[in-house]
Amino acid sequence: MLLSELRREGADSRPAKRLLVPIFGIAIAFSTICAWVLYESRVAAWERAAESAESLVRAIEADVARNIATINLSLDAVIENIGRPDIADLSPEIRNLILFDRSTTAHHLGKILVTDENGDVQLDSRSLHPEPMNIADREYFQVHKINPNAGTYIGRPIVSRFNGQSILGISRRISHADGSFAGVAIASLRLSYFEEIFKTVSLGDDGNVTLSSDDGFLLVRWPWKSEYAGMNMSNAKLYEHLTRARAGRFESYSKTDGMYRLVVYSRIGNLPLVIGVGQSTAEIYAQWHQFATTVAVMIAILCAITIALALYFVRELARRKAVELQLATLATKDGLTKLANRRHFDTIFDREWGRAIRDQSSLSMLMIDTDRFKDYNDTHGHQAGDLLLQIIGGAIMTAMSRGTDLAARYGGDEFVVLLPGTAVEGARKVADKVLQFFADECRAQGISDGSISLGIGSAKPLVGSEKSDLFAAADRALYRAKSGGRSRIEAEQILNETPVSRAA
Repeated sequence: MLLSELRREGADSRPAKRLLVPIFGIAIAFSTICAWVLYESRVAAWERAAESAESLVRAIEADVARNIATINLSLDAVIENIGRPDIADLSPEIRNLILFDRSTTAHHLGKILVTDENGDVQLDSRSLHPEPMNIADREYFQVHKINPNAGTYIGRPIVSRFNGQSILGISRRISHADGSFAGVAIASLRLSYFEEIFKTVSLGDDGNVTLSSDDGFLLVRWPWKSEYAGMNMSNAKLYEHLTRARAGRFESYSKTDGMYRLVVYSRIGNLPLVIGVGQSTAEIYAQWHQFATTVAVMIAILCAITIALALYFVRELARRKAVELQLATLATKDGLTKLANRRHFDTIFDREWGRAIRDQSSLSMLMIDTDRFKDYNDTHGHQAGDLLLQIIGGAIMTAMSRGTDLAARYGGDEFVVLLPGTAVEGARKVADKVLQFFADECRAQGISDGSISLGIGSAKPLVGSEKSDLFAAADRALYRAKSGGRSRIEAEQILNETPVSRAA
């Protein structure tokens, strides 16, 4: 019975613990939903930054393409008219007015120069009498001289030999009527033009704008540093993506300063130029990080409160269960011997009697009585009497080996043991153990005048049998044991409602 009580006590705490499962499930589900919302807001921040950068790229691309197209038209006019005989006969003033339109006077444009096949400057859009100068060593001159199909060539940034400004040369080949090389027409675009455009772009402290050639050389960058001039960026991530699409977006560490950025890029029309706008991911997600931190802290606090309340609730429920179990135990246990009390015994006896009738199984009962307990109490005192009763209870509990057996204190110094499914032989074995364990404990405690007598009643009840018959049989056996000299065991078995007495 002790084992069954422990199992019941453990089982009583399981419903309280099972309540934690849905509570933790709700907390996890809530946290998952919040995490998903945070993830979506992070993606939205990235998309907003990318869309903003794409708008900037389109605006810069359109502006640069328009200005270079204007320059290209001016070069076309120069090349178409330079070979006309009537132009050569005009005065320098009229000739320059015809060859060089007013677009060449824009503040971001430098000179337009025309050279012969040897690289000597022949015409200057800003001067009627050009200074003697040879530019045959310039890259663009060599490109057009060697390659008749170079078309509009945009070279790397150079320093003007006229005013020392950094410029980007945009050049076209001039050919004789037979197709042979006749020189170049070159227009210069000040790099300050790009810097003026780029610095108006709001990309945060760590943003940048780059203009590079399609073969990987950096032309202009904002913010600018002198070490960036002519930097080879052909192994940068941008050019990996450029081989797959003329425009796009990606994240990468910058080739120039190592900053991790979201980069939006696009090739400028059909020109060999690539514009790239980079935004620091740290700045893109700065506001999101603040929002995510606030939400995460709130979620953590709410989850902590939920878990704390859940644990408190479970502890309170477990405490209540423990109190209820304790009250139930007090209602069914004898406080002195820790055995079942009479009320609990009667309940179990009714149940087991019915079961024995249904199963046609044996049911045995031990009745145990303390010999001369009143004399023992008067001689040794009530505390000694209580100790003797506790020793009897301990001996009974030690002798029982099955969880289905039940021992109870039935009256002051009377005890009963119910043994379901046990015939008289099995009951006698239990009685022998009780007597032996009691004697051993008395010797250990130094008790010499304590003794008990045991009566066994055993039956295989039939329908209509009365459980009081088993009580009476055990009681009669106990009476014979006490009458025969005490500290004895007597048994009586009921067969077909006829008692059979046995002495032991």
